Amino acid sequence: MNKSFPNILAGMAAAAAPAALAAAAATNTAPPVVPPVALPIAPPLAMIALWIYVTLLIAGGLVGLIKAGSKISLVTSALFAALLALCAIGVISPFWIADILVGVLAAVFMVRYLKSSKFMPSGLMLLFSVVVLAVLLVDR
Repeated sequence: MNKSFPNILAGMAAAAAPAALAAAAATNTAPPVVPPVALPIAPPLAMIALWIYVTLLIAGGLVGLIKAGSKISLVTSALFAALLALCAIGVISPFWIADILVGVLAAVFMVRYLKSSKFMPSGLMLLFSVVVLAVLLVDR
């Protein structure tokens, strides 16, 4: 008889499985159950920072609409807030896409701050963006 190596291993596994079940039945215990591994979407601190940042983006868009009548500010902030929220709940994965989105926003706020030299609102949002990006990168 010429048996191949995978067939020999399959035969050994088939022979060992009933022996393990028989041993478990003889001792009146259930065979060990391996629980499924649940991988977190993101670390908790990163999630908290991301949700606070999403809230600040929406609030900033609303303030831009109310104070300056800027509809594009509201649309842009709502778009990025929605994308980051989808990253936070795991619809958009892998989670490092949130790093890229926050980095893009930091670059936009930096350009706006350098053009205007005013701390409010672009300088403050630049500061928040850098802090959130640092939390996202460090808390993994």
